[in-house]
Amino acid sequence: MTNRWLLLCCVWCCLLGWGTHRLSAQNLIPQPAHIDTLPGTFWLSAQTTLDARAFPDLSDYLNLHIEKGYGFRLETASSSLSTGRIVLTEDQTLPSEGYSLRITPTEISIRGGSRAGAFYGLQTLFQLLSPAVYGQSDTPASGQPTPLGCMAIDDAPRYPYRGVMLDVARTFFDRATVMRYIDWLSRHKINKLHWHLTDDDGWRIEIKQYPDLTAKGAWRGPGEVCPPAYGSGEKRYGGFYTQEEIREIVRYAAFRNIEIIPEIDLPGHSRAARAAYPEIFCKSPTTLEPELMRNVWCAGREENFDMLRHILQEVADLFPSPYIHIGGDEVSYRYWRACPHCKALMHRHGMKNATELQGYFMGRLENIVHDLGKRCGAWNEVLKSKSDTTMLIYGWEDTDICREAIQKGYSLVAMPASYLYIDMKQGPDERGHSWAWWVDTRRVYSFDPGSLATGPSEARLIRGVEGAQWTELMSLPPRFLEYQGYPRICALAEVGWSQPSVRNWEDFYRRLTTGHLDRLSAMGIAFRLFPPEVTYRNGTLTASSPIPGTSIEYTTDPDWLTAEYQPYTGPITDTQPERYAFRTHYKTAYSPGVPAMQTRTLSLAPHETRKVEFPLNEIVDREGIWFLSVMPEHDNTRINQLSVSGADTTYSIIRYGQRANPFGNLRVYIDERNRNATATLTLTNNNDLENRIILAWRPSPYLEPEVKLSSSMGFAKRFPVSGTTDYNMGTYSRTSRTCRTGDYVLYTFDEPVECRSIEIRTGLPDVTRYIITQGSVDYSADGTAYTHAGTLDDSGRFMLYPQYPVKSIRIRIGGGNGEPLVALQDLRIRR
Repeated sequence: MTNRWLLLCCVWCCLLGWGTHRLSAQNLIPQPAHIDTLPGTFWLSAQTTLDARAFPDLSDYLNLHIEKGYGFRLETASSSLSTGRIVLTEDQTLPSEGYSLRITPTEISIRGGSRAGAFYGLQTLFQLLSPAVYGQSDTPASGQPTPLGCMAIDDAPRYPYRGVMLDVARTFFDRATVMRYIDWLSRHKINKLHWHLTDDDGWRIEIKQYPDLTAKGAWRGPGEVCPPAYGSGEKRYGGFYTQEEIREIVRYAAFRNIEIIPEIDLPGHSRAARAAYPEIFCKSPTTLEPELMRNVWCAGREENFDMLRHILQEVADLFPSPYIHIGGDEVSYRYWRACPHCKALMHRHGMKNATELQGYFMGRLENIVHDLGKRCGAWNEVLKSKSDTTMLIYGWEDTDICREAIQKGYSLVAMPASYLYIDMKQGPDERGHSWAWWVDTRRVYSFDPGSLATGPSEARLIRGVEGAQWTELMSLPPRFLEYQGYPRICALAEVGWSQPSVRNWEDFYRRLTTGHLDRLSAMGIAFRLFPPEVTYRNGTLTASSPIPGTSIEYTTDPDWLTAEYQPYTGPITDTQPERYAFRTHYKTAYSPGVPAMQTRTLSLAPHETRKVEFPLNEIVDREGIWFLSVMPEHDNTRINQLSVSGADTTYSIIRYGQRANPFGNLRVYIDERNRNATATLTLTNNNDLENRIILAWRPSPYLEPEVKLSSSMGFAKRFPVSGTTDYNMGTYSRTSRTCRTGDYVLYTFDEPVECRSIEIRTGLPDVTRYIITQGSVDYSADGTAYTHAGTLDDSGRFMLYPQYPVKSIRIRIGGGNGEPLVALQDLRIRR
């Protein structure tokens, strides 16, 4: 009886497993070109054999995954008589990176157009198996046979270039981290790593002929020639890759079919090179900018081209890629215009302006690179200064510049910032840049490179796509590289690989949340989850998760970034919803903390104008400032008007129109005169695409007492004190000079303020730039006697939890910040 019961249990478990693996066939990312479900089941077991004679180096790779997931290895055998086997073969009739995967009751066959195709066939097979094959499972492998539903998959990539740019100059990642990053990319059929190795704040590649590039240029902090930057703080920070480490990383990537394209950013973004070899820069007047801040190689110094030839020779020897990316972006011409060497060069060659001088500089670099047997990649700025079409253009500024590149006949890697810069904010309250747009996973997925071309000849010039992971913001929170990258890189992978006919956001979201997030977790990625939906109505906060199998947590700590969260078990009754933040949690992953909102989603047709009305008594439940956020999917959206009208009041908040900004809150002050009024919002979608717009109401979490700001540094005319005292969190002030020991910043309230917390932020909003790196924070009840509260952290930030009403806050500065100025933001004073 016992044996029969065990047998039935085994059969039942197998049937459950069979169903799970059938389902997983529909959770593949990126989506294959064609999938057919076939009758029958293949049983993977310790008796299954492996024939990988066509690609012997993939044999151990496959077995390593099988062993991690199932606890056994496959014996190699070439006999076709085996009743259960996996076979890897080459089929040159397939595209080079294409593959055919067939699962029958007796065989799993992977045919690859080349080794690359076979490798990608294995990645698809791994997604059909247990997530444990990725090696991060806490559950011991059972060693039991596993069923796989029979199917046929035929697949090949849409574009030959599917890349991610990783910036290691601003934030340095060690060899092991880079190799993990490469492994994760390969799981998603990404085949290019554009490695941004040099910039103003770090030189990361060993050049043996010029050892000071790393001995000096790879480090920043006290006593270093490079000052602190981007939250590196008052400690020695940095690192570099030896040439042997680079060779190891290149081999590791090549095995995974990833080509590493090195970038040496020239002639600008070169402050770290200047730190090591100051003579390479223009001898221009010091009134332009402090010598420390200059970052453009002198174009008129012939010795510089000899030096660059030696540098690029060593780079070319390390990287098998046919390309070297030579930068060309954001070059400041003011040094060249003031430099006697550059002016003399321009005169000799009859150049009319500095733009032509940049064309000369990039042309010299391109000749060097061609002499080394390589081709050049460059940022889209070179379109202004070059007339030939030999460079591979990386179009980052916008879609218009991408179109211009292919119209001029250049090959293009499309990476417009408003779609594919994965250092941008993923939501209004998140950490990240905001200058390009709100770039969440859905935004990445919505990009179609094919829309850039007007015909077949232009379409052929689009080599592919690339996501850019710049790293100015990596100081907080931990593992932010992974949080920023995933699942946005999953969406990017499908943009570059899958044909438009099989791409659909709702289907991608389903595949991602019902299967692929488990794989990301099994890979050990601390990815970003989609946040919960949180509503507040009639004194009750209610949260729900958009992802099956995840939990919800909440906190009332004002510091949402570092707070401890507790489990959410059901609706919470409280009339102060602004004190709460909620997030989704699952294993290593979490979402941002989000506040409660009352939301409405609109879909506006192309060029449609619509009026939306909000009866305020259905939204607001108390007096004070309420925020209305307008969050459109596409950036060319206009708010024509926002007005409030009722029996006791009528007024306009926006009368003449303004651009909709998802990061800017519209403010409505609620009192007894307008609580029963109606707010009317008129919007226009100025896009050729349907525009999904989220409208969200919530009470302001902040107090806004009158405050005065003063400093020993003074303030710049273009960024006055008002930028830090208007409680507009998108504005800021800048000082007229940098900070020094003994400087101070002082906030003084008209009346003492009683509050839970005051968050002090220095630097640009959400960017660790122009911060105070050495700041001691004190506060006072009377403006005379001060209590020491603590010091600013590495991001120039401090959370003050006052023990008494605050009259003034003082920052005492203990040294310079290595930058030409200091930026100050509004205080965030929580109720």
